[in-house]
Amino acid sequence: MGKKILAWAQRNERHLGAVVFIGGFITDILTFVLLDISLVNLVFAGYLGLAAVAILLGHFLASHPPKNENTLYRSALVISPLVAQYLIGNLLSGFLIFYTKSSVLFASWPFLILILIIFVGNEWFRKYKDRIAFIAVLFFFTLYAYAIFALPLFLGRLGPWVFVGSTALALGVFTLYMLLLRAAGNARLRQSITIIRVAVVGITIALSVSYFTGLVPPIPLSLKEGAIYHDVRVVNGTYELTGEDARPWWDIRPQKVQVAPGQSLFAFASVFAPVRFGATVVHRWQYYDPSTTSWITQSRIAFPITGGRLGGYRGYSEVSTVSPGEWRVRVETENGQVIGQMRFTVERITEPLILHEETR
Repeated sequence: MGKKILAWAQRNERHLGAVVFIGGFITDILTFVLLDISLVNLVFAGYLGLAAVAILLGHFLASHPPKNENTLYRSALVISPLVAQYLIGNLLSGFLIFYTKSSVLFASWPFLILILIIFVGNEWFRKYKDRIAFIAVLFFFTLYAYAIFALPLFLGRLGPWVFVGSTALALGVFTLYMLLLRAAGNARLRQSITIIRVAVVGITIALSVSYFTGLVPPIPLSLKEGAIYHDVRVVNGTYELTGEDARPWWDIRPQKVQVAPGQSLFAFASVFAPVRFGATVVHRWQYYDPSTTSWITQSRIAFPITGGRLGGYRGYSEVSTVSPGEWRVRVETENGQVIGQMRFTVERITEPLILHEETR
């Protein structure tokens, strides 16, 4: 019975790889949203380490087949890459959760495209020499994504030099890992080394360009809540917010704000950051110019935040001149990475509004 299952698994290894890869995604989508970020970091590190061992073991076994194959060898040869794919699927789903949570959707599109490429590649690369190239490149991508996530968490800050450090860390660790793969099976690795080098360079360039153009989300920061109000006051450590009737949670349309001539508006936002994490947050007020079909920045207000509060670090900004039309307030880091945004439409009124108060 065991031999029949093993034979079936060998015949369908490519399809099983796709199944366990997707299974890793589903597992983490159901669990990572419930875990504290420091615990998530440890889980990520554990997944990455176990995936590295599974890839190395599979490469060693394929490079050194015994003279007389046995069930144990064949089982390990089939299971090792499946375990590696499952663990990497877990890592990628976890990164996907935190990348999308730490930004508006459009800022995460490079990561999503890379995920799509990985899925397509998983169906294309069938032979072992191609599979070791694919799994090695996949491992580098997850290692790089983890370094971008973990180093700011360790240092307690974000910035270009922190990203450069993450890049150097990922490249350095992967170089050492390639030396281990070469020691485990140089002949087979040499067949795919050019593909691996080109892909690693391509991924490094793509993510670096994405970061310096503001497309990589500012993990581990995330926008917990945000809205536009008519007045914001700080009273004994609490924020008293005065605004119009709140919309239901399922209404994703831009907020509608009615203002009288000369009236100010306030943007209130809570940004989550881990304990001992410091950053500068920017509220960028922009209005849409139909004549140029572009967003024009009217005001840029920056202030420092510190992490540790479960509900996020609360802050607000004020703009005194607001014309009717489409507006947005982008919540960014000082380097332009988008944490989140608040879209709203301004309408002019002449009669007083009935407003309500909230406390945060």
